[in-house]
Amino acid sequence: MELNRRDFLKGALATGALAATGSALAACSPSGGAASGAASAGSAAGASDVLTADSYQQMKWSFEIPPEPVADADIAETITHDIVVVGAGMAGLCTAVSAAEQGADVIVFSASSKPISRGGSNHAIGSKYQKAKGIDYSPETAREIVKAEQTAGTYLMDKKKWERWINHSGESIDWTIDHMEKQGLKCCLEPGYYDPDGTITVPPASHNFYTDEQPFGALYGAPLEAQAYADIFTGDFGGEIHYKTVAQYLIREDDNTGRVSGVVAQREDGSYVKYVANKAVVLATGDFSKNPDMMAKYSPWAWEHFKDALSFGDVDYDAELVYSGLMPGDGQKMGLWVGAAWQKTYPVPPMINGGASGPAHGVISNFWGLNMDIHGERYQNECTNFAYGAISVLQLPQKTAYAVWDKAYAYTQDEWEQFGCCIDHENGIMPLTPDEVIASWDKNAEGGKESIGTGATYYKADTIEELVKQMDGIDQEQALATIKQYNEYAEQGLDEQFHVNPEILFPISTPPFYATKITGATFLTVCGGLRTDENMQVCDENDTPIEGLYNTGIMTGDFYANTYNFVMPGQNLGAVCGTLSYLLGRDLAAL
Repeated sequence: MELNRRDFLKGALATGALAATGSALAACSPSGGAASGAASAGSAAGASDVLTADSYQQMKWSFEIPPEPVADADIAETITHDIVVVGAGMAGLCTAVSAAEQGADVIVFSASSKPISRGGSNHAIGSKYQKAKGIDYSPETAREIVKAEQTAGTYLMDKKKWERWINHSGESIDWTIDHMEKQGLKCCLEPGYYDPDGTITVPPASHNFYTDEQPFGALYGAPLEAQAYADIFTGDFGGEIHYKTVAQYLIREDDNTGRVSGVVAQREDGSYVKYVANKAVVLATGDFSKNPDMMAKYSPWAWEHFKDALSFGDVDYDAELVYSGLMPGDGQKMGLWVGAAWQKTYPVPPMINGGASGPAHGVISNFWGLNMDIHGERYQNECTNFAYGAISVLQLPQKTAYAVWDKAYAYTQDEWEQFGCCIDHENGIMPLTPDEVIASWDKNAEGGKESIGTGATYYKADTIEELVKQMDGIDQEQALATIKQYNEYAEQGLDEQFHVNPEILFPISTPPFYATKITGATFLTVCGGLRTDENMQVCDENDTPIEGLYNTGIMTGDFYANTYNFVMPGQNLGAVCGTLSYLLGRDLAAL
């Protein structure tokens, strides 16, 4: 049976089979091609109009079919260590350093040609940096924001992994700070997020690492951190990292019922190597956003919204901060071929941001002023962050949002933080004054596009009527009425429509006037994969840990639910790539 994605979803909705996908298994062949008789996101031949529940259970996607094993005679080399880490990203390298530091025998191999990571913010609770700055953020004081986050995830995430992260994140980031400083990296603490309603307020908690040559730690610090881990592992502990070596499949003993004891991989020259693990194989191979079939099955909401922005085909294992798909799900599919279960939470949540584009009160906020759709109507309480704002934009007609404000809006703050600012302004990324902010609006309007960031279209005019005439695609008459109504709400200090906090209601009345138009949102990655217990051990469909098999990093199953929302900014690097990887390395060394 061979089905395309549209017919699969059509039939699944008709029969209720779609709900079953949350517990279904998945995998993908190294070539990424559809096997004979397998379903794929792009396959159109042989699809029935209605897929029954029975036929759905019998169907296999192309990524569920493992490759043929490599003959023993074709294995050029066998390498044996106690712990084999697959992937030289932040999570894999943190795990390796943590284990090697405790005396463990560890080797790392990676499909990339160098240490890889992206972004730079590491969320932590109760670090020595926070304490030195007088910031009261402990597991106890974090209780409210943690509860808000778990409620946003409708309690689908694994709370045991969360508590392990929360209770050890201070210890973990302090360990990281010490190691990074020895490698010449400086630590920076980014500003927190202030919500006038208090719902998603979080104190400064995102730590990033930077150098004088690369001061933008919030965006580019993670590659520096990954390289530092690699240097520590190879320099301080004599570890080996084999690059340009792509994992092909796992070896599980006793006909896929026993211990996972190794990995077969292919080198750049085409030769095969077998890595034998006396104690553990750790998968840290990243996401599956470069695999269209896995996206269609496991993250269909994100697939439908972003499939035209994603690129497929050859994989760049050195990809860092790109927005067209990252990794092909190598670790996820290898685990599933040997009996690992897929995570329980469905669908796998995406990491996206955007929202209506305008001056941000806080670097990760949606524009808090007037937001409108193509009909010239408001569509939400604008006071939220840029991840939730992005989700709202994706639900709009044509996925298009407009923002409107005036010159006086610049003076609603004494200074405007830029992305990458630190609370003590040590790294050269300084806040902007109101006059500097106005100058940046004027520059963007002159060019017609935002110079950096979202790439929104900018408009500027001396009257509101002239401004609205420039706003391509909007219902001008309704937009003028909406702006008038919004000004009345601002003047009276009461938003009778969406009930925005009066603290941030500002009239649009001082020329010149500004507006932006943005379509869609920015896709970063998908967060999840294999079913994983709180000790980072991969489990089967009965929640039984598979001996010898662990995973970490963004492929960790059930750590996120619904969406990655940036309410606790830097959570991914700080939690699954940082704390839980640090704990995993320490635990493996004690085996």
